[in-house]
Amino acid sequence: MKVFQDQTEIESLRTRLQHQDRLAAIGQMAATVAHEIRNPLGGIRGFAALLARDIDEDDPRARLVEKVLAGTKALERVVTDLLEFTRPLQLRLQATPLRETVASALGYVDAGARAIAMENDVDDRASAMADPDMLRQVLLNVLINAVQSIEDQGRIRVVSAVNDGWTELCISDDGCGMNERQREQIFSPFFTTKEKGTGLGLAIAEKIVEAHGGRIAVASAPGAGSAFTISLPRAE
Repeated sequence: MKVFQDQTEIESLRTRLQHQDRLAAIGQMAATVAHEIRNPLGGIRGFAALLARDIDEDDPRARLVEKVLAGTKALERVVTDLLEFTRPLQLRLQATPLRETVASALGYVDAGARAIAMENDVDDRASAMADPDMLRQVLLNVLINAVQSIEDQGRIRVVSAVNDGWTELCISDDGCGMNERQREQIFSPFFTTKEKGTGLGLAIAEKIVEAHGGRIAVASAPGAGSAFTISLPRAE
């Protein structure tokens, strides 16, 4: 008698374990690098600020000092994202009203000069067991990605749905969209399609969602925009 066993679930588990091991190794390396960079970077910023104070605005060297300050600011953002990604999460779970949390996150989004309509169509009754601050960070990271995908004008819409014991938030945009390779790697640390991106925003979002016992997925195609779906345990 021959016994056939479905290997799909086993392979899926093996893949997830390999993914977690890889993230742990990346996290340890990133934390070390971030701490090593932070102190000298603070010194560079401090000295550049002193130079900026002592140099007249019409001095040609003032522009060079501004570039140094802008560069240190960008590096500090990378270091902050690295530390955020490697920091152990301590969740304070509670029944969280999702429409209110989405509204709070949208309030932090800066579209710049682009004409982007942002719609909060989350049901007033929708709620999830979540840490409100952490969930706001997830939403903000996804929303920033959506804004960056829109060149001049467009729309970002957030809707909710209930599926069995899950509450879902779908954040859709009509931006440039992603090809299959980009979609497969979008949650990988340090992967970015943006010129000034750190590649950590969506990796942090995935880490936070999974810490809640939830999941995050994306559907996208070139020229057709993207839709991120965040599934969280439903609050009774």
